[in-house]
Amino acid sequence: MTFIIWAAALLEGLSLTLIQGFLPLYVRQSLGETHFLAVGAVVAVPALGTFIASNFWGGLSDVSGRLKPFILVGLLGYVAALAGYPLFRNDVPILLWAGLASLLYGTLAPSLKTYVTLARPDRREHALAYLLMAQSIGWLTGSVGGSRLMEHGLGPGFKIALWSAAALLAAHTVLVALMLRDHRREPVARQSRGWLAGVAQDLASLYENPRLLALCVLIFFLVAGNYITWGFFSVYFVEHLHASVRTLGVALAVSSILGIALMPAVGPLVRRFGGHVVLGLGTTLYVVMYLGMAVTRNPIAIAALFAMPLYGMVNVSANTLAAQYSGRAQRGGGLGVLNGTYALATIVGPLIGGWLADRSGLGSIPWTSLGFAIVASLIAWQAVWAAGGQVSGRNGD
Repeated sequence: MTFIIWAAALLEGLSLTLIQGFLPLYVRQSLGETHFLAVGAVVAVPALGTFIASNFWGGLSDVSGRLKPFILVGLLGYVAALAGYPLFRNDVPILLWAGLASLLYGTLAPSLKTYVTLARPDRREHALAYLLMAQSIGWLTGSVGGSRLMEHGLGPGFKIALWSAAALLAAHTVLVALMLRDHRREPVARQSRGWLAGVAQDLASLYENPRLLALCVLIFFLVAGNYITWGFFSVYFVEHLHASVRTLGVALAVSSILGIALMPAVGPLVRRFGGHVVLGLGTTLYVVMYLGMAVTRNPIAIAALFAMPLYGMVNVSANTLAAQYSGRAQRGGGLGVLNGTYALATIVGPLIGGWLADRSGLGSIPWTSLGFAIVASLIAWQAVWAAGGQVSGRNGD
């Protein structure tokens, strides 16, 4: 069962690399889109669908007490998204298709995280770390394979990459349907009889949880700042820094390799020092990264900074805290709310980045990300102080 879940995370990472890493460049260079705001919308529009999906499907998972159906919904959403993109010749149908497909695939990430934390309640940090390591292997595969396919033609190579990934996802969807055991739990108690009202009650109680809400505010600032740069990194790297697509692929690949190498250590790190402390350290290192990116235009230096393996520290610690705050019964909804926050930040970040690039040029992007990272770091360390410098990650379910 663990292999099936890890494989799903790997394929999700591969898909996200194609959608977020290469699709903006495809729309810009192959489809001829001239406005950076429209390029940013390629990332922002599906993020809106993911925000809705994470909340709705996560709440429905709590109400039903089931997980496998929502994993299948997420996988089918990715199949539809990747298979459909090459069929369109301009950005408007791509945006519409991306938004519709994301209403399905937006549930996959929180559903997988819920599955592994329920399966290993005594070692949530480790389970999340290895799940995210599998996702990072998918990013590496997408970065290397995608860039190699696109070296001799961005448009044709991108279509081959999309259809190949869609075929792999379709095959894995069949495997999940046949082989994965559903991880059932007691449905969350609800006052009303209707399932839709039950979902609304579940989400309302989660958003009223002050610790979960504070965590989401922190993540919003950090991820929005990240996506101001990440949403345009391929365009920034190739057009602003005049680097090659091959160098871009190497930068993405090295980032993934370092993330994979660090991930086995993240679980014990979070368990030893606690999610608050590791989250504070991760946000501080993001400040260092964006400061370096803002003051240099050397592509190799930018690639080295971009490759800093910070994603695991932040994501494992944030999801561990969200799992702790939401409890077993509301685990799907709690992780869905956090994933929805990531998605909401993914909407805001690229739109801000596109607006700034249209008016001030691509050089303003890392400076803006730096400001967002500083705010997130201040919030993170305030949480550490409020927790009394907690240094133990061992928490009850």
